[in-house]
Amino acid sequence: MAVLKIPVYLLWVLIAVIAILVIAFVFIKLNNKNVSPANTIPSSVEYALEYFNAANQNSTLLVPSQYYAVANGLAANGNNVVENNKLYYSILFNGTSLPKGYYILMDMQNISALPGAIALPYNFTQKNISSSLQDCDVAGSNSAILSICNLYTNVTVPVLNSTVSKEIRLGYGTFMEFPSNSTTLELNSTIIYNGVNRTNIPSFRVNNTAFSNGSAFVYANTTAFYLSPGALKTFYGSEMFLPNSTLKNVFANFVTVRIIG
Repeated sequence: MAVLKIPVYLLWVLIAVIAILVIAFVFIKLNNKNVSPANTIPSSVEYALEYFNAANQNSTLLVPSQYYAVANGLAANGNNVVENNKLYYSILFNGTSLPKGYYILMDMQNISALPGAIALPYNFTQKNISSSLQDCDVAGSNSAILSICNLYTNVTVPVLNSTVSKEIRLGYGTFMEFPSNSTTLELNSTIIYNGVNRTNIPSFRVNNTAFSNGSAFVYANTTAFYLSPGALKTFYGSEMFLPNSTLKNVFANFVTVRIIG
């Protein structure tokens, strides 16, 4: 039986081809490993990080642990990324001051951690609640019912030698009903955010310079929350949900993300 002999040079060629394929495979794997984390974070977080690094230099940014790997990989211009969850959440919710010279990245996804915040299903229906509360957008859960209404009142006006009753629209009102409380609570305002612009609709009959009665927050036709007075007094509550025009330290605002400095 004849034995097939392979020339030595062909063996070397085969070995070289295999080596090249192995190197290419390893390179592709490493390259994919390096870029994949950027795809695991919300695009708004990535845009905010890129903007921060383009517009700032030699600054320190505090981020939560889930964003640290990507944030550190995107760091540029001498900027430094710090991961410290204890400090991070203490600043957001427990009144700890942001260290001097630091910036902090905040994501709207933390809204459920706010004290006194109640999530509401986004299934608004329209109804008239009373003669004074009309055209109301109502959403409810087992915890609370939110109503955003047009406010009307009847006034008596003189007409020639008589008087008539006339219905006048006063403005908007935001109301909450809680199972544990028989009274309907009027909120300070409704905050509507579409991912680009925030609109603050103050209630007609309350002092809207203070959040004594909390606010409603409605986001992009997908999410609705009741934000208690305590929630809005936290760093996260005030800095995340109030309009840019009322704040002085918003460095960047991208959809669901803010960088505060």
